[in-house]
Amino acid sequence: MSISVCWFRKDLRLNDNPAWNSACSDGDVIPVFVLEPSMLESASQRKKDVMFSNLMALKAELESLGGYLQVIEGPARQALPDLLTKWGATSLHFNNDHSPTAKSRDDRIDETLNIDVVRHWGNLIQPPGAVVSGTGAVHKVFTPYFKRWASVDTPNYQAYSTPRFCPQPQGSSTLPPVVEPPAFPTGSAGAHERLVTFLNGIEDYEETRDFPSVQGTSLLSSDLHFGTIGPREILALVDQETDSSRAFIRQLAWRDWYAHLMNASPEILNSPANPVYNNIEWRNNTEEFDLWVQGKTGYPIVDAGMRELKETGFMHNRVRMITGSFLVKHLLIDWRWGEQYFRHTLIDGDTSQNVGNWQWVAGTGFDAAPYFRIFNPIRQSEKFDKEGIYIRKWVPELASLSSKQIHSPWEINKKSPELTSVCLGEDYPFPIVEHSFARERCLETYKRARSEGT
Repeated sequence: MSISVCWFRKDLRLNDNPAWNSACSDGDVIPVFVLEPSMLESASQRKKDVMFSNLMALKAELESLGGYLQVIEGPARQALPDLLTKWGATSLHFNNDHSPTAKSRDDRIDETLNIDVVRHWGNLIQPPGAVVSGTGAVHKVFTPYFKRWASVDTPNYQAYSTPRFCPQPQGSSTLPPVVEPPAFPTGSAGAHERLVTFLNGIEDYEETRDFPSVQGTSLLSSDLHFGTIGPREILALVDQETDSSRAFIRQLAWRDWYAHLMNASPEILNSPANPVYNNIEWRNNTEEFDLWVQGKTGYPIVDAGMRELKETGFMHNRVRMITGSFLVKHLLIDWRWGEQYFRHTLIDGDTSQNVGNWQWVAGTGFDAAPYFRIFNPIRQSEKFDKEGIYIRKWVPELASLSSKQIHSPWEINKKSPELTSVCLGEDYPFPIVEHSFARERCLETYKRARSEGT
């Protein structure tokens, strides 16, 4: 009798899951999830609560088919090979992970086993190597990558196979308890509910996606991170004939691109993709970093974003760019500090996406924002939260200010303190750095790094 093990990781779904399909077609299946200590230690409690909730939904779905989810304690590189031998497994099936740590672990397990190991790229639309330049390398600029990506045939997503379960082995661990249940439906059912809601309003996506007070984004980033829905299924269900739908599909291509880049260049996890920026003289002021984390910088749009992140584990994409730029270019704090905090705290904190976006905003990455592009948090606030709706929600001490005052309350305070109901320095802090000064300091620092790096 053939016994195939499907190792679930960041693919907590049955539909559009090539590893699950191949395991089901290869014998009596044992579905398994490994509780990796390093993974649990690196994630916030909120992020773990989302993951455990998604796992419970997967477990319930498997049980509805007459099966189970075998949960084991890791590390996987130690526990899994021994258990596969004990179970008499004849094959192991899983979807690849492009992060350097996961790749190293998976390769070691693959080399250790004397059974068939069947690996897939089930969590991307295009696998690494499918979208390359004329030289056979990953494009270092997104636009030509996207043109090529859009021309490559997309692998079809697959409805799940009907499984034949192997009798459950003894010794399955229980899932850790959920401390605080997520405020949204989890599992594949929750992901599909969000997708349907988004598709019903996708025509407004291009126009509204940059405004944090409007629900204009898909809210699927956490689902894609944990794999409760597959990107190929999303792509298959999106009408690609409108500007808004094409703008959304472009975001799926960015997701693939960052994954392909990290798969090809794992060193970008900790090093600038553009080595000319190895010599940036970061200030790395720990007190200022803590004020940024707490949402007490004195810049309302920055503080609103950081407080939203701390309270919910989520932050709107436009605000991620604003807060990231502020940390790196206003405070001259190493982008890696922000990247690690975001990856720990965000419920959608994915390694390649997070690193790619932080290197973009820092100007150190492939096809990144130019080093001299420094977001003005006041102008960004006025443009994307004109009426201050988002700020008032997350910085309630400023709620009484007018839509003109709320973006830079210190300016009103200086000119006519009697006109503002907020006492700066007591109710809300003064800015920790002046924008023009910070901009010039950043430009000088980057120019110096560039001159030393050439």
